[in-house]
Amino acid sequence: VNGNAPSTIDKVQISKDGTIYAQYKDGSTKPLYKIPLADVQSPDQLTALPGNVYSQGTESGAVRVGFANEGKLGSIISGALENSNVDIAEELTNMIAAQRSYTANSKVFQTGSDLMDVLVNLKR
Repeated sequence: VNGNAPSTIDKVQISKDGTIYAQYKDGSTKPLYKIPLADVQSPDQLTALPGNVYSQGTESGAVRVGFANEGKLGSIISGALENSNVDIAEELTNMIAAQRSYTANSKVFQTGSDLMDVLVNLKR
C-alpha cells in the first residue's frame, strides 16, 4: 500500500486486557485479537473431557463470557506461570497428622493382639 514490501512479525505481545499485538520488524504494532475469558457459577461442576478441556455441566451454571478486567473475570499476565494451588505447609501438617493417626491405630491393634495372647495363655 505504501510502496514498501510487507514487514515480517518480529514478536507477539499480550497486554493485560488480553489483546494480542503483532510487533513488526519495521517497529509498527498492530492489534490482532482479543482473548475472551469465560466463567461459570460452580467451576467444580464442570465436566472434564480429555486434553484438559472442560464442558458446561448441568449444575455448573450458565457460561458468562467477557474480557479481562471486566467484572470478576480477572486479568491476563503475559509470560507469567501460575503457582501450584497446594499449600505445602498445610499438606505437610496433614501428612504428619495422618502418620501419627496411623501409628496410634497400629498400636491399638498391637495391644489388642497382645491382650488376646494373654487371654489365650490364661485359659491353658
